[in-house]
Amino acid sequence: MPEHKPSPSIHASRAVRMLPDLLAFCFGIGMAYLFHWETRDLVWSLWLSSLTIGYVTIVSTIAGGVYLGLRIVRHEDFPANMKTAALWGILGVALFFLGFFSLHFCAFHAGHASFLSSFFPIQGLPPERFSAAFMNPLLLWSTAIQYLFPLYGLFLLPILIAERDHVFASLTKALQLARRMGPDELKPEHLLAARQQAGKNRQIGKLFYQPYLNVIRMHILIFFFAFAQAWGMEGFPVYALVYAVYFFPWGKLFPKTSEA
Repeated sequence: MPEHKPSPSIHASRAVRMLPDLLAFCFGIGMAYLFHWETRDLVWSLWLSSLTIGYVTIVSTIAGGVYLGLRIVRHEDFPANMKTAALWGILGVALFFLGFFSLHFCAFHAGHASFLSSFFPIQGLPPERFSAAFMNPLLLWSTAIQYLFPLYGLFLLPILIAERDHVFASLTKALQLARRMGPDELKPEHLLAARQQAGKNRQIGKLFYQPYLNVIRMHILIFFFAFAQAWGMEGFPVYALVYAVYFFPWGKLFPKTSEA
């Protein structure tokens, strides 16, 4: 059989999809180069990115679920005498997930930051600040905003662009699903079947563990920088190589055959 080759239009579309990622990659590398960042700067910029991007992903996931829930309740076939209780239920579930993941996700970062601050102290930041924020997400965020955002907040822009497919995946899918569904498909029984099918495919769980996967990836990179400094392997070429491994859009440059 003749080998199938992607058409020029496919290559052009792939290039367009990659352009924001390439710009974000160059922007991130350029910041490290122009500002002469040291290992400490790279470590804390990644920590801040992990906290911020991961938390935004969690909030986006919850928002997507709330949006679909509201569409169900507003459907004309939804029992009128149950709408108030359903709305309170949606609010309660959303607040529970927001509270749980705020505590768990932020505690993880507070513990890691307390460890990092022992090796890479930030000037002016009290060393006990992160340990005190272990079970206090508000204190953790106020610390990040006061001490880290002024230094590394700009670095969040390229990371947000690079991770955009994951950050807003749940909210985007919810909007697309609601837009695609007609009045009949928004009936509670149809949405219940769709939810059960999503559960079989583990899609719901994936939406929440994706931020943690990104956390693990970024924290591995942080530890690499720490060990590289200990081994005397500092310098822009080392940083550029590791950034390329983690943040260059390899998946879009070499997509799977089924996606080409």
